[in-house]
Amino acid sequence: MRIAALLRLLLLTLFALGYGFAASAQNITEEYIARADITVTFAKDGSLKIREELDYVKPRGMQKRGIFRELPGKVREGAITHRKNYRLTLATRNGAPESVTNMGNDGTFVWRLGRADVFLGEGIQKYVLEYESDDWVIRYDDLDEVRWNVWGEYWDMPLKTLTGRIILPDGADAKQIAAYSGRYGRTDNDVTVTQNGNVIEFRANNPLSSREAVTISVGVEKGVFDPLSPEEARARWWRANGALLGMALISPALLVFYFLNWSKVGRDPVKPPVFARYEAPKNYSAAAAHRILNKGIKGDAPLIATLISLAIKRRLKIDVTKKQTTLTPLPRASHKNVKLNPEESLLYEKLFGKKNNSIVLRKNRPNSRFHTAALYLQSQLNKFYSKDYHRINGKYIFMGIVLTLIGLFAVFSSFSTPSSGLFWGLVAGLVLINFIFMFLMPAPTKKGAQITSEIEGFKLYLETAEKLRLNAAQIGTDQVPPMTVERYEAYLPYAVALGVEKPWTKHFERTMPNVAENYNPSYYNSYRGGGFGRGGVSGMSRDMVKSLSSGVASARPVQTSSSGGSSSGSSFSSGGGFSGGGGGGGGGGSW
Repeated sequence: MRIAALLRLLLLTLFALGYGFAASAQNITEEYIARADITVTFAKDGSLKIREELDYVKPRGMQKRGIFRELPGKVREGAITHRKNYRLTLATRNGAPESVTNMGNDGTFVWRLGRADVFLGEGIQKYVLEYESDDWVIRYDDLDEVRWNVWGEYWDMPLKTLTGRIILPDGADAKQIAAYSGRYGRTDNDVTVTQNGNVIEFRANNPLSSREAVTISVGVEKGVFDPLSPEEARARWWRANGALLGMALISPALLVFYFLNWSKVGRDPVKPPVFARYEAPKNYSAAAAHRILNKGIKGDAPLIATLISLAIKRRLKIDVTKKQTTLTPLPRASHKNVKLNPEESLLYEKLFGKKNNSIVLRKNRPNSRFHTAALYLQSQLNKFYSKDYHRINGKYIFMGIVLTLIGLFAVFSSFSTPSSGLFWGLVAGLVLINFIFMFLMPAPTKKGAQITSEIEGFKLYLETAEKLRLNAAQIGTDQVPPMTVERYEAYLPYAVALGVEKPWTKHFERTMPNVAENYNPSYYNSYRGGGFGRGGVSGMSRDMVKSLSSGVASARPVQTSSSGGSSSGSSFSSGGGFSGGGGGGGGGGSW
């Protein structure tokens, strides 16, 4: 018998020790609110007083100074966003006044309870908070509603027991009551609600995990709460409609600004008619024609056209193998007796200068010498063939964008942002107006319009030379000049720069088939065989442009990169409530 009694005593001791260790481990790993009792008292003017009794359980072994409470400073009611204020009137811990530090920002109010140099003792810490806030009544045509998050969705710790009450003004009788629980946006109803006159009591049926909320909505008949004062009604009207009205004024004002300035500087001058021209624009290189016609530089066409022109004028030779493209300057004795244009001269000097040695362009092997010369050519084209030919009028576009940003800042900072499609449509309209005038505001000069017309006419000839030759009598122009090797070579750089080298070369092959078949220029040599291999002259020009394009791309430096609670606007009677969808609430945690 003694042995049995001793065994029972030993088992009980081991069980008690195991339970103690388990409880100790649980206390170490989990902090929670053991009990929360919330009282929300509404006055007839819609203001309210809140009393929160919070029993906080601190984990054993953790150093905690206190808790903090966070409340939202902005709350949306339908299309209106209201700014809310809270006034803390009482803060105690275990019956004694507690130190409070006000924190937060424009969107939140944060009260931090406790002192940085004082740590909480073991056991339950009983906190009491009392605070006030202004009008929280949502006024509909058929009734008024109070909707409050009695427990907010931003608490960082679980809650074991939630009880509380909402106290309406004396004599009020709730017509409709709804409760929502769970994560934000859920419509679960795991809450027991009872009504006793003007007091609505509630209790959560189960513990709440962190980030779970409880929202209580109460609808009362009109007259329980005071109507809005005329001043507040006007203020709410401006909050609801001011942003829309502001956008309705900004949009036409921006249109007037752009239209007046476009009429002054953005209208295109009268453009001469475009008809086929059989000669290149006088004193304009192929690269210059590209820059003027495109109002900028597109791709590497100007550079490639200039290299081809230098090769045709026997200033350099182009040799292509499978792995590289070589540009070799030719001795003066081999030069054609043709003067170089400014773009050809500056590119040649930048490429070779006094060194006079070849440039080799290999795949995946950047060539700083060639790349520097290419950038210099581009800068000179932009310098000499921009403002005199085409004005961007960028200052007017910049001013329009600045005015747009100022207007948007004024609207967004002064009024609530509505969620209506009309408002955001006006915002999108402002963006669209700026975008449209970015294209309308630039305009050619008279000089630019004239030379652009000539370039377009010359491009028309290069692109449709065969058709023009067959229909010369019908189009009322002079006879198309006869094709020669010299004419083909002289205009090939222009065809490349203007993107019409294929039809220009086809015209050469069709009008001079025998010459084209034996055409084997000394300035270009390809591993595919002679000057053009099996593809004829068309194959040669295509191969030359492709090889130079590949070489230009390879010459560039290698680029590297590194990566590294709102409420529904619906009337109470039509539904639309959810957990976290009321005022107050917020959250909290420990520190």
